[in-house]
Amino acid sequence: MQRVLLVCGVLAPLVHLGMDRLAAKLLRGYSPAAQSMTELGAAGSATRSLVVTLTLAATVLMVAFGIGVWRSSGRAVLPRVVAGLVMGNAIAGLAATLWFPPRFGERPAFGSPGVILMFLSVVFFVLAMVIGAVAFRGWFRILSIAIPASYILLAVLRYASAAASGGNVPMLIGAQERTMAYSWLVWVMALAVRQLLSVRKGL
Repeated sequence: MQRVLLVCGVLAPLVHLGMDRLAAKLLRGYSPAAQSMTELGAAGSATRSLVVTLTLAATVLMVAFGIGVWRSSGRAVLPRVVAGLVMGNAIAGLAATLWFPPRFGERPAFGSPGVILMFLSVVFFVLAMVIGAVAFRGWFRILSIAIPASYILLAVLRYASAAASGGNVPMLIGAQERTMAYSWLVWVMALAVRQLLSVRKGL
């Protein structure tokens, strides 16, 4: 059972990635680089039912994985915090998709419940990686430091480019969101592999 729960940490990112790629192809006129990921599941979008169904499936898998990480952590506090943040990220994202989707073709208002929930989901996954860098050692610690550091570097490069060009650099919101989302999913898969190896060594 423990291994099954941890394998969910490999399956959940694959479902998320597959959902994003498939929905982006099915939605006519959609640009993955220029348009937000939330538009795929927006109210009135032709791909909303697909996104909701697969997001629900991925959330169940991600929560199961979080339980697996919690159980495999023994009495260590920080790995359990990481597990809680992984589950919090998945639940916040699902809640935003189910109950507070933006209208298709409209930018959601700043401070709306959906925006707040998506912001919380980002906070959860960044904190999970930062705390993971403290909680775990070896190659996984390096990965947990490198991904958040790359976010900072990309932000600096973005603003530097905008300043150098007088603000004429196009805002590729889709590319920015996917860089963060995909790297988070890679991190989750890496955590699953690490925990599976630890369980195997323990046996």
